[in-house]
Amino acid sequence: MSESIPNSMLSSSVLSATGSTHELADNTRVLVRPLLHSDRHELAIGYERLSTEARRRRFFTAPSRLSDADLEYLTNLDYHDHFALAAFAIDEPGRPGIGVARYVRDPARHDHAEMAVTVLDDYQRRGLGTLLLKMLADHARANGITTFVGHILWDSRELIETLAEAGARIEPEEPGIALVAVEIPEPESPTLVGLVRAVLRTFGRTTREVLESGSGPRTEGDEVQPE
Repeated sequence: MSESIPNSMLSSSVLSATGSTHELADNTRVLVRPLLHSDRHELAIGYERLSTEARRRRFFTAPSRLSDADLEYLTNLDYHDHFALAAFAIDEPGRPGIGVARYVRDPARHDHAEMAVTVLDDYQRRGLGTLLLKMLADHARANGITTFVGHILWDSRELIETLAEAGARIEPEEPGIALVAVEIPEPESPTLVGLVRAVLRTFGRTTREVLESGSGPRTEGDEVQPE
């Protein structure tokens, strides 16, 4: 099953794509397609459905709801430097949005991008985060991005060790916060699954959210299920 993407903002490469249907570990069927500007309302609702704990893990600070400016930023995409995928539960009433994966290219290092994967609490631990991250990596790679970056707290020693063992580069960025850089493996790489799991476990707990105008690259967080 596929669904066309009627949005004049999409680049020709994205316009040639269609949404694809996938079955999760519990047989839930999801449609995954590029996030559209018309998804603003769905994105706002999904954010408010996140639990307090999910927001606490996702952000160092977090608003109770997304402002109009936030929603405009998160849905007004160029699909090259700022790209996002959305997942919808197609067998549920209203086909609600249940997950988003996003990258934002670093303007200073064009082959680096901050990434985030967000999955609603009720749909975690079903494999959706892994699916979205793999698909996001494919799009990022096609757009010239070789490395995903994110932020973690220095006191997360176990998580830092997990990422280091998976081959991530970890550098200090500011007091108490480390920058993590993960090279995106090729699709056929035997390290891909292990690296995806390490990234999901780590960034799912501690990726920083920046929702301030004029602050540069930002993503809406990374709340994903461990495997």
